[in-house]
Amino acid sequence: MSEQQSRQGWIIGIIVVIIVAAAAYWLWTGDEQKKEIPSTTIIEQPKTAPEPETLAQPQEQAPEPKPPEPAPAEEPGRAPPPPLNNSDKSAYQDLMGLAPDNALSRWLVPSEVIRKWVAAINAGSRGTLIYKHRPLRKLRGPILVTGSSVEGYQLSPSNYRRYDQPVRLLALMNTEAAVGLYQYWYPRLAQAYAELGIRNKTFHQVVLEAIDKVLAAPEIEGPIQLVRPSVYYKFADPKLEKLPGVQKLMIRMGPENTIRVKEKLKELREKLETVPVQQPQSNP
Repeated sequence: MSEQQSRQGWIIGIIVVIIVAAAAYWLWTGDEQKKEIPSTTIIEQPKTAPEPETLAQPQEQAPEPKPPEPAPAEEPGRAPPPPLNNSDKSAYQDLMGLAPDNALSRWLVPSEVIRKWVAAINAGSRGTLIYKHRPLRKLRGPILVTGSSVEGYQLSPSNYRRYDQPVRLLALMNTEAAVGLYQYWYPRLAQAYAELGIRNKTFHQVVLEAIDKVLAAPEIEGPIQLVRPSVYYKFADPKLEKLPGVQKLMIRMGPENTIRVKEKLKELREKLETVPVQQPQSNP
C-alpha cells in the first residue's frame, strides 16, 4: 500500500470522523516534515522514516483550560454503548447507518473502529495525517497531471472527481443524527482518547480543533501548479507546500469539493457547540 493512497483514503476519514465521531477526510491519512509527493497517486509527501506501530504518539502541549465535555446521550430503548474492547460491531453498524444502501461499506475499516477514529482526529487537530491504523480503506487510482517538464505541470481537474463520492456522502449526511451518535459514543471516544496519554485537553476540544484546522484550508481557484524536482510532485507555490497535510489534501480535492466540505463542517460545528455538557459534580 503506497503512502499516497493512504492519504487519498484519509480525506474520507476526515469527513466521516468529523461528521460521525465529530472529529476533520476525508475525508477518508502525515508528518509535517514530509515534503514530497509521489507521482503514482494523489499528490502527497513521501515518508522519510518508518512510522511507529502505535495508533498515535502523545504530544507535549501547553496547558490550557479544558472545555466542558458532552453529556452522554441516552437513546430510548437502547443500552449504553458496549465496552471499548467490544465496541467494533456496534460502532461500525452505527456508522454504516449514516448513509443509504451500505454506501460506506466501501470505505470503513470494521476493526478498532473507535480507537482508529480517535487517533485520526487527534492527528487532524494538529494538521497531520496518519498512515498506519487508518479507519478507512485507501482510495485507488493514479494522480492525473497535465503538462510536461518543459511547459510545467498542473494538477488535472479530472483528478478532483476521485473525491466526488465521499464529498457527496458528506453533504447528504443528517447532521442531527451524526451529532446524536457522537453524544451516544462520547464515553468510549473519551476513553480511547485517554489511552493516548494526553491530559490537558478533552476529546471534544480536539474535535473542534480538527474542524477548525480543515476550515482554515485556503480555497484555490484556477490551475494548481506543480513541480517535479525528482520522482515526486510538489506544489510549485512554497506557501502551499508548507501548509499542514490536511489543508493540502483539501486543496487537492478541488475548489468545488472544498467548498461543499466546509459548508457541512460549519453546520456541524454549530451543532457541536450547542450539545449538552456534563455538569460538574457537587461536593456532598
